Amino acid sequence: MTEKISAPSIDPVAAASKPPRKRVASQSWATTLAMLFLMLAIALGAALWWQQKRFDQSIREIASQFQSQGAQLADAKRDARQATAMVDSHAGRIAQLERAVREGEIQYSALEQAWQTFNKGMDDAILASDVDRLLVLASQQLKLAGNVNNAIVSLETALAMLVRADRPAFSGVQRAISMDLDVLRAVPVVDATVITARLESLLALISRAPLLVPDAVVPSSSTKAISDASHARGAATMADNASTRAVSASSPQTIDSSSDSGQSWWRHSLSEIYTWPPRVVSFVRKELAGVIQVQRVNDPSALLISAEQAAQLRANLRSRVLTAQLALMMNQQEIWRTELAAIEQTLSSRFDPRSTDVAAAQRLVLELIQTPVSVKLPDVSASLAALESARMTEKAATSSPKAGE
Repeated sequence: MTEKISAPSIDPVAAASKPPRKRVASQSWATTLAMLFLMLAIALGAALWWQQKRFDQSIREIASQFQSQGAQLADAKRDARQATAMVDSHAGRIAQLERAVREGEIQYSALEQAWQTFNKGMDDAILASDVDRLLVLASQQLKLAGNVNNAIVSLETALAMLVRADRPAFSGVQRAISMDLDVLRAVPVVDATVITARLESLLALISRAPLLVPDAVVPSSSTKAISDASHARGAATMADNASTRAVSASSPQTIDSSSDSGQSWWRHSLSEIYTWPPRVVSFVRKELAGVIQVQRVNDPSALLISAEQAAQLRANLRSRVLTAQLALMMNQQEIWRTELAAIEQTLSSRFDPRSTDVAAAQRLVLELIQTPVSVKLPDVSASLAALESARMTEKAATSSPKAGE
């Protein structure tokens, strides 16, 4: 059932009987509220319009950003596709390069192995050649020059090369060289310095030793004898003069005594005659003292050489001394003795034996003749044989792989 609600009825009379002031107030409040609602509605509409406008603008900006991002995304996709294509192409190239690198490594390994094999053979050959050269040099120093020190230096150099190389194939050669070095170091060495000084002393003695004849370098003993004879003659003259004065002084006394005793004049003459022989003998002795000289020589031709020949004789002796010195350096005992014997024979036959320089030179020559200048030297045949054996072993080792192939 429907209930009907009826609105209360207004009595027009009652309404008309109400006062009009309340009716005006109510109408003003209604108008004010209507105006407020209208203003609120307008403000709300404006706000909504402004908000919608901002929203639309934001939507447009977002749309434009989406569009630009879409374009950037399209560019990025295009760049990615290009990069992918480049990466694929680079990957192919890298794969090719890796294959080429692997092939190069394989070839390099093969070449390195071949080079090591070749270089090892070449190093051994070069080392063997250098050691052989040093051993041959040491052998020549021993056989030709007899110089032990130079041979030791050559062997020490070869041994140092083998030690630095450290090749097992040359260990036998190294041992052989060490043994030869020990043998050479034990060899007695001739003191060439002392002997050379004695040869120089011999040269000095020969230069000032007097000859049997007058010499332009050193006055001979005959010149000295003449000078001594002149001095003796002067002394004899003075003695004769003194004796003559004595005789003259005694003659008047004899005359006086004879006159006093009554002797005749012939006795005085006889006494004068008795004084003549000593005076004649003294005069002859004075005159012949500087002319005649008695000297005993083994070779008469030694007294007949000229001044030029004497100078040449001294030059020959100096040349023989230098030859002896060369024989000393080369350890030639026979040449040493031959030259010194020739010098000793010349000193005995051509020089004055009464001179102290000549006697000293003869003694020095005899001592030098007895001095040994050469000793029996070993050789380095063991080292050469060991090197040749190492070469043959290396050759056999290198030829065996070729025969197997």
